[in-house]
Amino acid sequence: MKLKFTQNIKFVIVLLLFPIFSNAEIKVKIYYELTSNGYEIFADNDEFCTVSVKINFTTTNLSIEGGNNKTYVIDSKRKKQHLTTLTEIKKGKAYKFSFQSNSNYGSVLDKEFDIDYVYDLPYKTHENYTVSQGYNGTFSHQNENSLDFLMPIGTEITAVRDGIVINLIDSNNKNCPTKDCMKFNNVILIYHSDNTFAEYAHLKLKGAKVKVGDKITKGQVIGLSGNVGWSTAAHLHLVIFKQGIEKRETLKTKFKTNEATIEFLNENKNYFRKY
Repeated sequence: MKLKFTQNIKFVIVLLLFPIFSNAEIKVKIYYELTSNGYEIFADNDEFCTVSVKINFTTTNLSIEGGNNKTYVIDSKRKKQHLTTLTEIKKGKAYKFSFQSNSNYGSVLDKEFDIDYVYDLPYKTHENYTVSQGYNGTFSHQNENSLDFLMPIGTEITAVRDGIVINLIDSNNKNCPTKDCMKFNNVILIYHSDNTFAEYAHLKLKGAKVKVGDKITKGQVIGLSGNVGWSTAAHLHLVIFKQGIEKRETLKTKFKTNEATIEFLNENKNYFRKY
């Protein structure tokens, strides 16, 4: 979405205070306030995690504080966070601006994360399931560090790490073996303290046991597995990732497989949870 604002010496064209939603699912509003010699740019973030917004301005007779095409990180549940100032350059001449933006969850400026964190298996004690597709799997995990656990529909899924639920979908009930059905995936998305995310996918219809904004503890039941979306069999798809503005970076993560063993999970291997 692109907006344009113009001011000359005698009057200002201000029709409405427009929000820009660069991603319809992300609840961020970018807006401006008029000053005596330009504009102040602000953002509201109604999400339960930080959000990154990259803004590209097109200006006439306005300088941009901090430079153009810059990424801003907006705090969670923050109102009126100041982003930048546009200031008139030559007095007495008309000035105007327009801008385009892209946004996504998390802080894309924070490159560090807890690489040594040990995750729990995503199911209850004394249960065991097979990793049917591992990191960079040949079916649907090419160039992606994600895991598929074969499990019957309705299996209780547990959180692999503490976090907060920032998004979920569990209203779908359709599946097929092609990528076209990705849009029907049921998912729970959880944000972690080190700016990483866990996505649990293919839940059954109405299978979420949490809601957006819930604080989650490791091992807590969060949903029920299913066979929904891009799926050929009942399973849980789990991926840990860092989010960029346009794409995610999926991560290989270590799991606790029993009281004494910490390891990366391997394809076609069964894992019994003893703890």
